[in-house]
Amino acid sequence: MKRTIAIIVASFWVVVAYAQGVDTLRFSNEFQCGRIGDVQLISADSALIAGVRKVPHLTYEVTSAKDPLNPVDTLLAPSSRWFYFMMTGTKDKVVTINLIDTDPIAPVYSYDNKNWMRYDTTEVLAPFSVTKFYERDTVFMAYYIPYTNDHLEEMLQQWQYTGGVSVFSIGKSYQGRDMKMMVVSSPYGSIKGKKRVYIHGRVHPSETPCSWCLEGLIEALLAPTPYARALRENAVFYILPFNNPDGVALGHSRCDAIGVNMEINYGQPDSLTRPEVKNIKKFIETTTYGENYLDLMLNFHSQIFPANTYWVHSEETTSTKFFLKEILLTSLTTSENPNFSNRYMSFSKMAPRYIEGWFWDNAGEHTLAITHETSYSYYNNDPKGEWVTIENLKKLGERTLWAISDFLEIENPGRIIVHPFKATDCEKIGDNEELIIFGKHCYLAQKSGAIVTYRYKDLPAGEYDVMVWKVGRKSDAKTDGVNCWEKLYDHTQNEKGLFNLKIQLSEGEIADAVMLRKK
Repeated sequence: MKRTIAIIVASFWVVVAYAQGVDTLRFSNEFQCGRIGDVQLISADSALIAGVRKVPHLTYEVTSAKDPLNPVDTLLAPSSRWFYFMMTGTKDKVVTINLIDTDPIAPVYSYDNKNWMRYDTTEVLAPFSVTKFYERDTVFMAYYIPYTNDHLEEMLQQWQYTGGVSVFSIGKSYQGRDMKMMVVSSPYGSIKGKKRVYIHGRVHPSETPCSWCLEGLIEALLAPTPYARALRENAVFYILPFNNPDGVALGHSRCDAIGVNMEINYGQPDSLTRPEVKNIKKFIETTTYGENYLDLMLNFHSQIFPANTYWVHSEETTSTKFFLKEILLTSLTTSENPNFSNRYMSFSKMAPRYIEGWFWDNAGEHTLAITHETSYSYYNNDPKGEWVTIENLKKLGERTLWAISDFLEIENPGRIIVHPFKATDCEKIGDNEELIIFGKHCYLAQKSGAIVTYRYKDLPAGEYDVMVWKVGRKSDAKTDGVNCWEKLYDHTQNEKGLFNLKIQLSEGEIADAVMLRKK
């Protein structure tokens, strides 16, 4: 029996009739990071392409596979976000995939498992459902562009031959995979006195955008530029790209090989602490022996909400000094960053079950530990704006590196920080509980016409943007336009020599650091 359907699914094609004996598709997840649950054929119809050509139309219901039951946090329901599978037999067919137990705003597909494209908005016809006419016989479909163990290994092989990079294992995962650590710093001289940064990513295997972002940060750090060379000479970066290599390889959503969400495994007794978490703790404890604390720790994640964010720990559960430092770092990251807005900053309590809480308990204010989140779909909660791509994720990583170097004032020729040299008719403001000050102090004009002077010896010749830090309050943490760099003017330094700047203030204005940004 045939039944005629007159439903317009897209302007490109129309479902017209039930078709007997249509070849069905074959589904597979037999590859690295592949993951799929149940697959059911719902219907087999025909479709007219451009109102002329009649082709098969198959509709499937694909359920995302659930993670294993968590044997440590037994009340935590298993997650099922990630999917990554292959369909064969798709050539010259319209295929509808209704995705169950997952939440992609717009998934991605590839014909070769290398070059990925996002489904067009005209192909996402309902939440968690995509319909597309395929011109090739094999299609890969994923929640977002995969970032596999093999890809990381390929990149590590490239990076380790860059000067100042060492790669080694800090221990084995539960299933015996190496946890590869990168240490990036100049190979010459001692690390004593250098700023020290620890970054890790992919505790949740499904959160692949954070890996592309971290790759961008690493590439910017290893670039053959004066800025990157200066960072390597004046700082040490400890980078663990995957702290859950088993979960990534198995295609889990938020857990390790046996179902444990390692993000919340830091406050457990030793008998319930996963080997990967033990390896990380041991490495950090060894690296920070005594009071040789890390300056900064970044925990790279991705989130379904369509905006980038940091998880800022509340002042009540940390300290005022720590909270002000958090707002400074987050504001430096959002400053001049079109894809990262203060409006979407997130706040939470500090808790010992997270690695940030473990740092707080062991290092207190000495180490700023915070989570950095990237979006899967689009930025700034604006579907009409820029959508997430590998290219802009990598750019986000580079901008995050800028924020790190600014925050730690790592000496470099690309972003030179200059603090006020002297001031007249101003009040000097140092330690306080409200203002987000860059550095140790700023100046508040007591009357109009107050002057603040800046001086930098031996500025190299070149073209510079002269930026000033626009001081705001901690209450402005979710407000754009304050707590940010603001351009004053373009500066040409004709020859190496003294840079001198005087800023005249109105009464009540605040003057803080300036930055000479090399063009």
